[in-house]
Amino acid sequence: MSGSQIGRVSNEAEAVRRAYDRDPEAEWQRLEGGTQWRLEYLITCHALKRHLPPVSLVSPMSSSPPHLLDAGGGPGRYTIHLAEQGHTVTLLDLSPALLALARRRIAEAGRVVQQHVADVIEGSITELSDFPDDHFDAVLCLGGPLSHVLDPAQRVIALAELRRVAKPGAPLFISVMNRLGAYRTVVQWADSWSQVFPHLLTSGHSTLASEAPAYFFLPEEFSTLLETVGLTVERLYGSAGIGAHLHEERLAAVLDHPERWPLWREALLETCDHPNVVGVSPHLLAVARRPAG
Repeated sequence: MSGSQIGRVSNEAEAVRRAYDRDPEAEWQRLEGGTQWRLEYLITCHALKRHLPPVSLVSPMSSSPPHLLDAGGGPGRYTIHLAEQGHTVTLLDLSPALLALARRRIAEAGRVVQQHVADVIEGSITELSDFPDDHFDAVLCLGGPLSHVLDPAQRVIALAELRRVAKPGAPLFISVMNRLGAYRTVVQWADSWSQVFPHLLTSGHSTLASEAPAYFFLPEEFSTLLETVGLTVERLYGSAGIGAHLHEERLAAVLDHPERWPLWREALLETCDHPNVVGVSPHLLAVARRPAG
């Protein structure tokens, strides 16, 4: 595991970098904090398990496990999760502070994880030129990095780059912030309504609590964009499934209940890709594929 840096970033990317550099621990803790984020981690791991090439599936031309790119992977939660399962993972992110935390967490995770993390790289999803074409067995872009690319032309470039470095036939897991979900969430932000909702409604843009600028996608807009760059959308998931925007304390009581949680979890995972559920979650997760041809 090394610590290289690739590419140059735009002014908007610098703003995103500064926002995430301020409090890297907050991003690490996010997925174990509130119920919405706990569900996001669970459903994302469910989708990864369902669609990733298994470690046992080795290419006839290679004796190594699948090599994954975790682009915009921040402090490395998914990198560590997948390395524990035997995948080889390269982690890339804009934020030096997040990557410093990722290196520490990887070291703390033990030798097996360390052996399966190929590299930790500072860089942008819009500039992957140091990676060759057709390089990765799967590409991850989770937690909404694409939403931090505000220029529509740059979003196309980012997706084209993620597609380029994926092998033909490889799956890509890409999540974005969901505008319909944000319309529901903003009801809870009474003190910031006037600053957030009108602009979000007319433009799709807003600023997160971290001060990172973001663009919120409509579900059909997201799918169309993926298809525009030559990806085949196989499935959309709602990051919180049927738990989206439920009462925090009541939902937490179910998640922590030893008898109710297993049954409710089954319903959650069975319906997290249902069209009537997908559109209301805080994030949309697309499983797309670079066509084999």
